[in-house]
Amino acid sequence: MTRRGWLAASGLLMGVLAGSVIDAPARWVDVALAAATGDRVRLLDPRGTVWRGEALLSVRGDRARSVLPGRVSWRLHGPAWDGSTFVAPVLTLHLECCASSPLRVRLSRQGGSWVIAADAWQTTWDMAWTSALGTPWNTLGLQGLLEVTTEPWEWSPVSGTTPMPVRWQARITDLSSAVSTVRPLGSYRIDGQSSATGTTLSIATEHGALALSGHAHWDGRRLRLDGLAQADPQQLEALSNLLNLLGRRDGPRAHLRIG
Repeated sequence: MTRRGWLAASGLLMGVLAGSVIDAPARWVDVALAAATGDRVRLLDPRGTVWRGEALLSVRGDRARSVLPGRVSWRLHGPAWDGSTFVAPVLTLHLECCASSPLRVRLSRQGGSWVIAADAWQTTWDMAWTSALGTPWNTLGLQGLLEVTTEPWEWSPVSGTTPMPVRWQARITDLSSAVSTVRPLGSYRIDGQSSATGTTLSIATEHGALALSGHAHWDGRRLRLDGLAQADPQQLEALSNLLNLLGRRDGPRAHLRIG
């Protein structure tokens, strides 16, 4: 083949590769997500491309798989070159079911280093989704609202350091259980942080007939929790069955242990 032929073939090959990347289907995101979460989180009915798409979000527990109502959509803006300035990419992620505003993750140049950063974000979840985690969550049949707020974070992937932990706070409002006639059981505050090694959290009671306290760690595959549940003495009889399910009984208390 002549030099001109090689150049033409190389140009055609580069064009095909570039087109494949630009038009990469949204199902590639599902493949990456499944690999990263051990098949626990999947995208169903993905539409669009890797750069701009939407899908249903599915979460699998020990024995069940649940699908969030509404769709999750994403869009990657950039990277681009406007002739004089490099426009850094920004990823926006929107959950129809659980967030009024999208999560924004951006790549920028700071002090000679590339930095990945995310803004603060707030989501609201129905506690019924915990049933997808399997035992004992599906037995407890929890109901209530879980509001999660994440703090801004940033990380330089080329600095040689591990990503900084993402700190977040959550509030469970009017928690109830299918195995208790006491409604609501109470409202609770959770403080946590997520890092490359997993998620740690602590829970405390704001008010209610059932006081909860404890610490937990989620490594991406298994939850470990140690805590204490204590019933209001005036509600002890009504909460006795729930305390028996939660853990080892000690009078009005139950010692919580999962994992």
